[in-house]
Amino acid sequence: MFTLTTDSAVDVFRSELDALGVYWVPLTFTIDGVTYEDDFSDDAHYKEFYDKVRAGAMPSTSQINPFTHEEFWERVAEKTGTTDIVHLTLSSGLSETYSSACRAAQSFMEKHPGVRVYVVDSLGATQAEMPVFEMALRLRDNGESAAAAAEALRAYAHRVQVYIIADDLYHLKRGGRVSAAAAAVGSLLKIKPLIIFDDAGKLQVYKKPAGWKKALKTVLDHIAEFCPQPGTKKFWIAHADALDKAEEAKSAIEGAYPGAEVQIGWIGPVIGAHTGAGTIGILFEANSRLM
Repeated sequence: MFTLTTDSAVDVFRSELDALGVYWVPLTFTIDGVTYEDDFSDDAHYKEFYDKVRAGAMPSTSQINPFTHEEFWERVAEKTGTTDIVHLTLSSGLSETYSSACRAAQSFMEKHPGVRVYVVDSLGATQAEMPVFEMALRLRDNGESAAAAAEALRAYAHRVQVYIIADDLYHLKRGGRVSAAAAAVGSLLKIKPLIIFDDAGKLQVYKKPAGWKKALKTVLDHIAEFCPQPGTKKFWIAHADALDKAEEAKSAIEGAYPGAEVQIGWIGPVIGAHTGAGTIGILFEANSRLM
């Protein structure tokens, strides 16, 4: 059995990761001039973060450097005596954390020739990592080898289709991701940009529906097209302190696909710093990614 490690962008409550025997290294975010570790373990932590964002705070984030990764695996190896580690990171299309982990793994293995570290790019972040994370748990618990598990996870990541419905255009404008004019016009027309992860794990604007209802319908239409046998499948919904919309999306999916399992979870500060409050993500297993 290999040891499973990850960074905190996966947005499973950190106390739950501990209970699952998954070792995690925190990313950090800075808000109001204070830097915090992303170590959230309850709803109150997330709500407090989004309360600050809604009040006008503009958080920033930073990657995990190679030294921090190496120190982290040193502690894991010392505690567990493991010889095989599979490490899951947030998308290389969003952060240099993946490439940092790869450099650290090479250096770590040179210092510890008896230990192998397999770094897996999830090609997603927050709840968009969950299908890959849950598969990693199953492979670990079923006694799969680290090398085979890493290969399977890398292939599977390309099959996770993700739709993100952005809500706060002015937050995107403050972060430099849309122009002031686009934010003003888009807000006036109630545009809800529909964003997807492409096959390289980068974010791409796919459509610009007017309003939450149309955006949700667009996603449901594409689920019907891309999700094989959806009634037997599982869906994940991510929300940036927008539980009402998440519940509405869940009801719509369950209505369209009776018997489907739908799981709701938070978008944490590492991704929420860039999306703002109110964002919704919907994801599922498809044959391949849309782009």
